[in-house]
Amino acid sequence: MKRLKNRYLFRMYEYIQPFINYSIPKEEAIYGKKVLVIAPHQDDEAVGCAGTLIKHSKAGGCVEIAFCTHDTFERMKEAEQAAKIIGSKRNHFMQFAARSLSGNKDFEDALTLLINKVNPDVIFIPFFFDKHNDHTAISQVLVNIKKKINLKFMVYCYAIWSPLNPNCLFDISDVWELKKQTIECYRTQIVSRDYVKIARGLNQYWGELKEHNMQYAETFFMMTIREYISLWNKVFK
Repeated sequence: MKRLKNRYLFRMYEYIQPFINYSIPKEEAIYGKKVLVIAPHQDDEAVGCAGTLIKHSKAGGCVEIAFCTHDTFERMKEAEQAAKIIGSKRNHFMQFAARSLSGNKDFEDALTLLINKVNPDVIFIPFFFDKHNDHTAISQVLVNIKKKINLKFMVYCYAIWSPLNPNCLFDISDVWELKKQTIECYRTQIVSRDYVKIARGLNQYWGELKEHNMQYAETFFMMTIREYISLWNKVFK
């Protein structure tokens, strides 16, 4: 199994190489107005991409968040509070059990209907090598539903559990405190793990790496949905 994972990892780096710019460009705006954020769990959106989403909504962009799994009523209320800070226009609570998304036909159908309904210009999803089955399942669904509906959007991949080789970067220094508040909404989750500390360290790292006076930055692996599905097929087939 380890040897198999290493083979996939090697192939991934081989195929993403053309998309990586080692002088990561600083983006001023997302490519599109209507954004659908797909969060496998309630808090992924806060840790992974809240700063960029806050900047987008403040600039007049539209953000909707799909929370794929459900934990407790308390955590759902925390998600609503976090989404309010982000500026989400609408939240979609899909209510599937955690660790149930992989191979789940009902989830695939539900996500297909949602994407059709929202018709986003951009989606934010975890990268397909993020180390959680629910995170990987999002990409698998996109590959599957491309056969059913015509997908036309940009994909911004964020990372939670695994490092990401990014090809774009957003300066979130001016909204870091709001991102921090977004993560802190998840009181039930930060008891066991300090997600504020994790996000601060990662965002400071990328900010300092890009520019000496940039305090915080979020990074993403960005491509068209056609390119993303092609990449998936090259790595896994």
